[in-house]
Amino acid sequence: MSEDGKAIAIDAWGSWIGPEAAKRWPDEYLHIFRKYRSPSSIFEGIPLERMLAEMDAAGVDRCVLSAFYHKDLAVVSNEEVAEAVAAHPDRFIGSGTVNPLRRPGEVAGEVERLVTGLGMRVIRLEPYMYGDGTVGLPPNDKHYWPVYLKCSELGVAVAIQVGHTGPLLPSECGRPIYLDEVALAFPELVILGCHLGQPWHEEMMTLAWKHPNVYVETSARTPKHWPASFVDFVRTWGRDKVLWATDYPLLPFDRTLSETEELGLDEETRRRLVRDNALRALGLEG
Repeated sequence: MSEDGKAIAIDAWGSWIGPEAAKRWPDEYLHIFRKYRSPSSIFEGIPLERMLAEMDAAGVDRCVLSAFYHKDLAVVSNEEVAEAVAAHPDRFIGSGTVNPLRRPGEVAGEVERLVTGLGMRVIRLEPYMYGDGTVGLPPNDKHYWPVYLKCSELGVAVAIQVGHTGPLLPSECGRPIYLDEVALAFPELVILGCHLGQPWHEEMMTLAWKHPNVYVETSARTPKHWPASFVDFVRTWGRDKVLWATDYPLLPFDRTLSETEELGLDEETRRRLVRDNALRALGLEG
């Protein structure tokens, strides 16, 4: 999406999978990439310059670049994200991650390091990952409290996976209703419920409407397949509470962004979806 020839869209969740990172994927994730018919880049990796070129071609101004760990295995490390952001600060926004199962002081200290030392603007959490492979750790568990406290103190958002999981890992911990307690306990903390929340998207939409600090983020869900009730939410009662995202390279920039043009949104609402809501939620305005 461009305006007067300038790319304006902001992708609220993407990852750079380089050639080395592509070799690190755990088996639990590979089958979902095939189900999505994801491009070969997710299996083989690409140079960062190619990702930037794809952003340019699609009209994407900036992308929240996410670290990704499976337990303690770094597919994309916090440090790799920080290096990419430092190299292209006008194109990438850093999103780091922590393991909430460690001791509270260690968790809080790591969040502070990521934000003040590495410049992260978002902390990403994956509840399905912090369990035994059958049962996950819902985001109202006390293990997350040091993350929420430190993010509130430092003024950065948390991006939390909600909904069913594509990887062969537990889904129940992704019920959006668990975020209700978090939003009540930390009203100053910006919370992004990521991946739409399906099949519990009605819960996620209602929470975003209820809480000023809660947003819905659409990564890994192409607009063509958004539920009708969610499209209505984007168009009307939730037009200020939805952030467009891809989960690149799982889904490509051009496909997911162009599909927003087919939703029947007026231009102001579409701009909020693909840019303005992200600026406000992530504290990037001005």
